[in-house]
Amino acid sequence: MNEIIINIDDENDYISKYNSNNLSNDLSNYIYEECKGKPFNNKISIFIKSNFKLNEEKKKDIINKIHNNYKIDLEENLLIIKYSTIKKMLIFLLGIIFLYISYVLKINFVLSEIILIIGWVAIWEAAYAWLFESDKIRIRIKRLKKLANCDIKFEK
Repeated sequence: MNEIIINIDDENDYISKYNSNNLSNDLSNYIYEECKGKPFNNKISIFIKSNFKLNEEKKKDIINKIHNNYKIDLEENLLIIKYSTIKKMLIFLLGIIFLYISYVLKINFVLSEIILIIGWVAIWEAAYAWLFESDKIRIRIKRLKKLANCDIKFEK
């Protein structure tokens, strides 16, 4: 189990200074950074210590803000991967179309070769993005799923 320890010194440390309904960016970034380099198969648990008395309402507020923060981040990243997948598919199809045009267009050798090169570059770019670049966002999505459903405990 991966345990993240958070020390809250002031009642407003966990609240965004721009919107009281959101988790502070500093705390959100700290929690996410603490997850880096840790295996995915372990469950994430957050342990919160505070220098002031937390009633049940405040505890629920903190829990909701943390879970909602990562659920919103998760939705954003899923949206990004959806649109980047569509873009990769369009680039791939465009590459195939250019290869076909190059094959059919035998009128001008230079023009045919340029279209052939553009087609192969488009196919390579889409393949490279599928094979190598999407791993980073998939790792982020796995982390955000864990954080959106993590256990949160408070110091007694």
